[in-house]
Amino acid sequence: MKNPDINSIDDLLANELFRKWILEKDEAAAIFWSQWIEQNPARLEWVAAAKAIIETLTESDKQLTDLEINREADLIQQKLLSLNPAMYDDEEPGYLETYNNGKELGSKGILFLPRTRGTRHLVGIAASLLMIAGVYWYYNNKPRPLPINAYKAFMQETKHKSFEYKNNSDGEQHIVLSDGSEVVLEKNSRLTYAANFSSGKREVYLEGNAFFNITRNPERPFIVYTQTIVTKVLGTSFYVKAMSSDETASVVVKTGKVSVFKRENFTSTDAGSPTLKGMVVTPNQQVVYDITNEQMNKSLVEKPAIAPQTTYSFDFDDTPAIEVFNRLQAAYGVPILIDEEVLKTCTIAASLGNEPFYEKLRIICKIINATYEVIDGTVVINTRGCK
Repeated sequence: MKNPDINSIDDLLANELFRKWILEKDEAAAIFWSQWIEQNPARLEWVAAAKAIIETLTESDKQLTDLEINREADLIQQKLLSLNPAMYDDEEPGYLETYNNGKELGSKGILFLPRTRGTRHLVGIAASLLMIAGVYWYYNNKPRPLPINAYKAFMQETKHKSFEYKNNSDGEQHIVLSDGSEVVLEKNSRLTYAANFSSGKREVYLEGNAFFNITRNPERPFIVYTQTIVTKVLGTSFYVKAMSSDETASVVVKTGKVSVFKRENFTSTDAGSPTLKGMVVTPNQQVVYDITNEQMNKSLVEKPAIAPQTTYSFDFDDTPAIEVFNRLQAAYGVPILIDEEVLKTCTIAASLGNEPFYEKLRIICKIINATYEVIDGTVVINTRGCK
């Protein structure tokens, strides 16, 4: 096979055998270029840069038109020129041709590349190209919501025909929806839902604050949209605070499990799926969304409560510490992370009653010389164990 005349990166880009190696993974081409690199180790930076450009533009072709690909090639050229204009003063322009599976797409963008420069310049150029190609690839290939955002689809549907509850009174308004779900709407709050709620999706839009007690139906998830966040449940009770005048929005779970999303990230797939994704929140946990900084944080509520209609005994008589923490976790629904191997010799002797959750936790930890911290809505027990 004839040794190609390669004097620059754009010579690699124009070489059909090089494109065949990169795009088609051709075995013969791979062997040839492997040998060529061994014979020309100083040209490795060119190979890396050319490979990055070809892969970036051809992968992006799945989403971009030929004209857009050409425009992006021009942007790469402009970026390189802006890095060091003097470097290209006496260089000739080359053409960056885009291909898909070895077939020329016909769009070209001018790419200025030096033909005679020292190794230091070449390394810098290659690094710049790789950086630009990498950033460009990320922004064109990062996960995105589906073309039809679930929130937009819902708002479009309710625009034509919907029902609305608006609480202008000084007290709470109790609402029973057609699926049996209950909503306690606070004052100055509004609840909107599509006319097909009883036969189609269980979706509502909330402006303000409300407590929801949702009838369980895994086949038809219940979705609460607000201005900034979306809450999806299968059947549970929770509180949503989403006043438009507030700097934060929050979801507090009383029973069951919910998932919370940023509104712009919630897709039609998320809406129709029977599983819970997003940020999953369990009893006595809350999600607070900082609207200004666009950050969601999960934590424990200030006063965790025992699950409704359940009773637990907190009388411990030399009870293994592992069992004590498991009982506490079951009663409050709060995840408690322990090292069972370290705690296997520890026992608890204490009679606890109506103390708040954190007080119970403090007493138990003191008995076994442990400490605790709350991380992302989970209690983490720190101890060296018991002798």
